[in-house]
Amino acid sequence: MASIFKRPGSPNYFCCFRGPTGAWVKKTTKEKDRRKAQVICVAWEQAANAASRGELTAIQTRKILAELVAVSSGEELTNYTVEGWLNEWLKNKSGSASKNTMVRYRQVIRDFLNHMGNRSKVSLAGLTPADFIAFRDSLFRDGRAVSTCNMVIKKILSVPFESARKMGYIPTNPTAGVDLLKDRGEKGKIGREPFSAEELEKLTSVAEGDWRGAILAAVTTGLRLGDIANLRWEAIDWEVGFIRVEAITKTGVPIVLPLHPDFETWLRERNRGIGRAPVFPSLLDRNIGGAHGLSAQFRSIMRAARVTGKVTERKGDAGRTRYSKGFHSLRHTFISRLANAGVHADIRQKLAGHADERVHQNYTHHELETLREAVKKLPRISA
Repeated sequence: MASIFKRPGSPNYFCCFRGPTGAWVKKTTKEKDRRKAQVICVAWEQAANAASRGELTAIQTRKILAELVAVSSGEELTNYTVEGWLNEWLKNKSGSASKNTMVRYRQVIRDFLNHMGNRSKVSLAGLTPADFIAFRDSLFRDGRAVSTCNMVIKKILSVPFESARKMGYIPTNPTAGVDLLKDRGEKGKIGREPFSAEELEKLTSVAEGDWRGAILAAVTTGLRLGDIANLRWEAIDWEVGFIRVEAITKTGVPIVLPLHPDFETWLRERNRGIGRAPVFPSLLDRNIGGAHGLSAQFRSIMRAARVTGKVTERKGDAGRTRYSKGFHSLRHTFISRLANAGVHADIRQKLAGHADERVHQNYTHHELETLREAVKKLPRISA
């Protein structure tokens, strides 16, 4: 049985207990208080006994450590779950980060927790680089660009876990052990393709409700799926016929876009919401990736419309399927249709949201009219 004693000349109590191998161990508790030293000594013995039986789990270890910290300092040892920490971090971050940044953080963290499933309930310290590698690879399989996959891990998810490391909740940042994906540009690699006019008509004929509106929005504004899913009625300026989107999920750059007659007609047929009411309520707060995410739903619409693109499975990556056509192809279609209509590259760049933020904040009336006339050149979709 564990016991404590003092050595001559030492102010601290020592602990004597049997270690995991059965040999006696003597070590200082670094405590002058007899009661605290006894608690520490008993905890060491319990841990050693559990280890000798092969029963020392991570949960038991954290419990023992928490008891020791409480005895020696009076402080509670915080033990966050992955989900608990990320939600707590989002709550704290919302007071210091911009609206655009918070939209991006919330979306990525939501997707990550859904990917983790039951593992989101494990201790924060139980995460490993393998968890993030698996998430990164799942994004890639869903058709995300290599640069996007790398950004999600290294620029977004790394932030809350680095904060946890600095606060002492985890010894290291697990995202640091994740290597960047390499875009090897292998032969036969498939890029995104735009939809033809015939394919657009098929898609809008099959799609219903919010999905039909989302397709019309994408092909007439070039907005990405995440921005469309989060579109609010307050962004629609009926008086001048423009959409003013303040939070572009990928770039963080606000943008002003003219309403095309196809999308405007669809909007006017809806029950108009007020303020921050969502334009596409059935798409709001849904994951983009994953087996049941918005991208997968759109692929189901493509199958129903019998619209297909090139598909490839890379050797050595079991099950990794890449599609040349998906929802993001509607953005490519938008830009291609502008080019085919003779719209100058500079105007196409502004409409695509690639211009500098200061340019968007200083649009003149003439510039707005130029953008309006450019979008008017896009042909109507007859469906």
